[in-house]
Amino acid sequence: MENSGLTSILWSRSGCNDHLSFSRKLWKLHLVSHHDNNSNFEPMKTVSLFLLISCTALFATAQTRQNIVSADSVVVDSHVAFYTYNGPYGSEDNIVKPAIMFVLTVTNKSKTPIPDLQVSNRSQYVNFYINDTIQNPVSMYNGAEAKGPHLIMPGKSDSYTWWIFESEAYGKVFTIKWQYMNLFSKIHKVNMTKKTIEPVQ
Repeated sequence: MENSGLTSILWSRSGCNDHLSFSRKLWKLHLVSHHDNNSNFEPMKTVSLFLLISCTALFATAQTRQNIVSADSVVVDSHVAFYTYNGPYGSEDNIVKPAIMFVLTVTNKSKTPIPDLQVSNRSQYVNFYINDTIQNPVSMYNGAEAKGPHLIMPGKSDSYTWWIFESEAYGKVFTIKWQYMNLFSKIHKVNMTKKTIEPVQ
């Protein structure tokens, strides 16, 4: 049966947890019985140590692997735009004010699901960079999240938008890029005085 990479990793971690628990029980049994008969429990010591070391290594590998995706399989795109905010804000029923938005879009071109951009996944897989320094907005970690698997299926995409008023800009000129897992979007340079947005080579 063919399983997705993400499902396989989660299954491996779950299965390894069972073996890890089992090996720990074996090790405790060995320690208790060691005082009664040193020779009879040497094989048990070897087996429990093997399971403990093997599962620990597998768990560590899975933790690393799940944060790595191929640039050929996943596209991380950044879009920046000036616009006029027109709506409720804070205690105000409606305000009209110039603003700027930063949009992250992740497209899954692979054959296996990948984490989407819902709250829990954003806090784990996404970073927002201003002038090459992480400046993650608080809203990245806030918001309602529906129950169920949070995945971008093959051939689908997901987006997350962060916006600020122009008066709250990160400077007269600044650069912006997004990170999803190990991949980065293209860099954009924003000039607030000229109201221009240019890609950085």
